[in-house]
Amino acid sequence: MSSIPQARQMRASLRRVKAGGERFLGGVLPGATARRLRTRAYADDWAAANLDAQQSCGPLWIVLGDAASQGIGATTREAGYVGLVHEMLRRRDAWRVVNLSRAGAGVADVLARQLPELATLTADEPAALVTCVIGAEDVARRTPGLDITLRSMIAALPRGAIVATVPLRGPAAEAANAVIREEVVRHGLRVADLGLTGGGPARGREAVRLNDVGHATWSRAIMAAVDNPPPNQEVTPAEGIPVVTAGEAEPTAR
Repeated sequence: MSSIPQARQMRASLRRVKAGGERFLGGVLPGATARRLRTRAYADDWAAANLDAQQSCGPLWIVLGDAASQGIGATTREAGYVGLVHEMLRRRDAWRVVNLSRAGAGVADVLARQLPELATLTADEPAALVTCVIGAEDVARRTPGLDITLRSMIAALPRGAIVATVPLRGPAAEAANAVIREEVVRHGLRVADLGLTGGGPARGREAVRLNDVGHATWSRAIMAAVDNPPPNQEVTPAEGIPVVTAGEAEPTAR
């Protein structure tokens, strides 16, 4: 009987073979069919890479999100923002990444599927880094109750996790970003400001359309948040956080 590592290696190999066929067909077929096949190829590539990462050692980064976190729009999976950030992290240490994102996902998918997967993966040891880029699909679809699901999702993230802003224009995106900025402070998280993608939100899947340049820009924003120290783990005292202003001898409370 095969051991668990051998079974994982076999599953990873099968995923890579499947992804190769999808990439080939996506390169020769036109239009929407080609886009769907490329999306499947990226998903299968990540599934294989995730299996490899679970057998490796080193600091663990877990990615939550939608199609952008899969690398959709980039010329290769590695040229997506997750691949670029992973490469930068690996220059510092033997970082590994498990990407739980899904094309077309919204905040509810993170709550119902991705966060339980995160909990399973980190049952024995917490991840060194968790990032979440989500919300653009909900803004584009005008998902009702987005503020409530956003608050619930952010409250469920581990302390110190990075949550990205919704990179779209318009009142709905601004309202979502206001919730994100408020809740990350409340729960001791960090923000990656992705700016704007340019143009209004698309309808349906892949509300954010990125190319290699856009993914590179996002990778810099994520790394800036990574290098921003996580909030102090201590509970804020009832009298407030001490603040020392220029020229003061004694701290005052905010």
